[in-house]
Amino acid sequence: MQRIEIIRSSYYDSVTLMLVAKELNKLAGVTSSSLVMGTEANYNILASGGFDVDGIDATPNDLIIAVMGEDESVLDGALKTAKEYIASPPWKKEMSAGDYRPKSLDGALAVQKDSNIAVISVAGRYAGDLAMDCIGKGLNVMLFSDNVPLEKEIELKRTASEKGLLVMGPDCGTVIIRGKALGFANACPVGPVGIVAAAGTGLQEVHVQLARRGVGTLHGIGTGGRDVKAEVGGITTLTAVKELLSDDEIETLVVVGKPPAKEVEDKILDLVKRSGKPSVFGFIGGQTRCDEPPVYICSELEETACVAAALAKGEDPAMARSDLKAKEQGLKNRAEEIGRRKGYIRGLFSGGTLCYEAQLVLANHGIDTWSNAPFSKEKKLENSLKPVAHSIIDYGEDEFTQGRLHPMMDLTFRCERLLAEASDPEVSVVLFDVVLGYGCNPDPASLLADAVTASRGRSGDRIAYVASICGFDDDPQDFEKQKKILESAGVAVCESNAQASRLAAFLLAR
Repeated sequence: MQRIEIIRSSYYDSVTLMLVAKELNKLAGVTSSSLVMGTEANYNILASGGFDVDGIDATPNDLIIAVMGEDESVLDGALKTAKEYIASPPWKKEMSAGDYRPKSLDGALAVQKDSNIAVISVAGRYAGDLAMDCIGKGLNVMLFSDNVPLEKEIELKRTASEKGLLVMGPDCGTVIIRGKALGFANACPVGPVGIVAAAGTGLQEVHVQLARRGVGTLHGIGTGGRDVKAEVGGITTLTAVKELLSDDEIETLVVVGKPPAKEVEDKILDLVKRSGKPSVFGFIGGQTRCDEPPVYICSELEETACVAAALAKGEDPAMARSDLKAKEQGLKNRAEEIGRRKGYIRGLFSGGTLCYEAQLVLANHGIDTWSNAPFSKEKKLENSLKPVAHSIIDYGEDEFTQGRLHPMMDLTFRCERLLAEASDPEVSVVLFDVVLGYGCNPDPASLLADAVTASRGRSGDRIAYVASICGFDDDPQDFEKQKKILESAGVAVCESNAQASRLAAFLLAR
């Protein structure tokens, strides 16, 4: 049995909704529950989970509570509990006597007068105006929120630029300031590298791969993916590049992201060439260019980190690339050991740039893919919940995060999709990322390993599971522990996202 109730004009943050749903799922007789805002994407997700959403008229401003259970009394109890938890979350700690928590921007600045950066994570429709208020008060802004209109982003960045401030975002998931993490970021050493990234997981992957090569990062400036598009003109990217080029502590500059507009890329290249500082461009799938030392052009994230690490250590970038290329034979051998498969690849990603890179790596091996975030527009899926042929899905896209927690924090839906893909008899390889670090799920490997184990009951040994872990030894989740958990479930874990994607390509019998 199931029950769906709508609470009108009630917005709740995604963390609260996730925690309430988890508590409901612990109740005796409850088989499934979901608390989401009433977006079209969430309608589709509820329907895919077995809920009947016909006749539901919730809007994105309305909360939907959906529960499945054994009988009416179970449903009544679950709905009552959900409302009680929303009104007064039991996991929130009471304030101790004497604590003062400002409830406004002015109140916070009164307490902390020397603040110079604000981190904003509210619903997109409110985020733009709040960011403008922060800029007016002389604050740089990390705009974690997504679903901010493009016109608002342009207005914010132009206003900030006039005041000598940065707007990092919207949809900026990662920032590193003097080695300190904001948002999703990893516990890596501090060093002489500065990164400017129009990609959150792109920044994380390069940050981690540098650390594994013994090189630290001082600053990592996220810009938001749209910043390098022609409409925005790279306002934040260009400002950040100028700042890092003029910073004597930064010995090597890295610029990462999806391909920018040509005019934006040309401006960045001009700045870097005139500075003479060793720099690496890692525009994933960007226009192929030859290196013009001290500027080096890379097409994959691990390659970008590999070359940047060599420059930082005074080593030969060509030799570093050669060593990386030599690993391909090992991946081919590993594919033979695992066993070639006949069928389709399905990629289930939480990182947008990792999803994009996977598509490009597979394309370079002759495998055309469909996606909800494709690098080729004609390969866009009509329905992200109904993948076809070889499909690589980004579950961090806006369609899945409106009123829901980001999949790097809540893996519930991605695990459900893994089980669904295992039920497709044409699927033979499942490829996924596992992102560690601050802000991420405390134990993602266990959740995904459980899903893999459960899926084998449906697919047997038909499917080969391949993953990469974007994480470092000092991350709170414990990198080695996470790796062992996945491997114990029979997942082939690779050293990078590019290598995992390449192994997935080698696994297909062709």
